[in-house]
Amino acid sequence: MNLSPNFTLSEMVRTGQTALAVRNANEAHPHIPALRALCVTILEPIRARFGPVKVNSGFRGPAVNAAVGGSATSQHSKGEAADIVCPGASLDEVMAWIVNESGIAYGQVIREPSWIHVSLGAPYRTAAKCGQALQTSDGKTYKAWP
Repeated sequence: MNLSPNFTLSEMVRTGQTALAVRNANEAHPHIPALRALCVTILEPIRARFGPVKVNSGFRGPAVNAAVGGSATSQHSKGEAADIVCPGASLDEVMAWIVNESGIAYGQVIREPSWIHVSLGAPYRTAAKCGQALQTSDGKTYKAWP
């Protein structure tokens, strides 16, 4: 199923937790509207600017989220977030564009060591929690980016 012109449901639910893959895909169905919004409003503009976008982690159902040590309040569990890389650009280049030039109305964009976490903003997050640009080196402590 296509969620947008360049992103499918299968890539947004893919997981390295092989034993939980079918369960994760099934648990995603109630969250398809959020996944579609994520793909259309955030991932498609990034792809238009940088070319292919690899989704390392999109939707994570409860079992997958627990298996990877995700936060109980993670937007991944609601289909509202993705961890991405753009093979044709550096993480810093993509991060700078999202924050400074893109005009994307994100909830959070986090520069992590190996990918960028992007999430939906309003109405999925309260206004006070939108537009957060952060960085982390350990996935536990965060500070403003850059």
